[in-house]
Amino acid sequence: MVICVRHKRCWLCGQPLGKFMVFVIGPMCAVNRVSAEPPSHRKCALYAVQSCPFLTQPKMRRNEKDMPEHLAPAGIMLRRNPGVTMLWTTQSYTIFKAGNGALFNVGEPVQVEFFAEGRTATRDEIMASISTGMPSLRQMAERDGAEAVAELQVQYDRAMGLVPA
Repeated sequence: MVICVRHKRCWLCGQPLGKFMVFVIGPMCAVNRVSAEPPSHRKCALYAVQSCPFLTQPKMRRNEKDMPEHLAPAGIMLRRNPGVTMLWTTQSYTIFKAGNGALFNVGEPVQVEFFAEGRTATRDEIMASISTGMPSLRQMAERDGAEAVAELQVQYDRAMGLVPA
């Protein structure tokens, strides 16, 4: 990860990135605009959403067996398969420290694409993924108080503007 960030390399192929960078994220990451992984080339990201078993099979679970603790993602991860994956194309991002590592604030999107089962996701699939993920984010916000709940609503409304009609 350090090499990808320091040398502006693709998270998947390791080659230099260009002007446009693509984050492979779930819909909840579109709400909070945070990713645990650095960006990739669009071609590489497209390959991932069409080939990765976790991203193409909604019932697939992450294989965390024997995962060393130091490889755990930074921040708080929703431990579910969202069933829908986004390609979030941007020209910028920032990094911030989070507990045991770093997270990425994805920049403003130039383009977003939604995928399910290796193909373009339907609006119903997108909405189902969002509606099943929001309770977890809402619960976290409620623990932080009324301001956090209000901010989550603002973030949710902004993310809903990215969902196709």
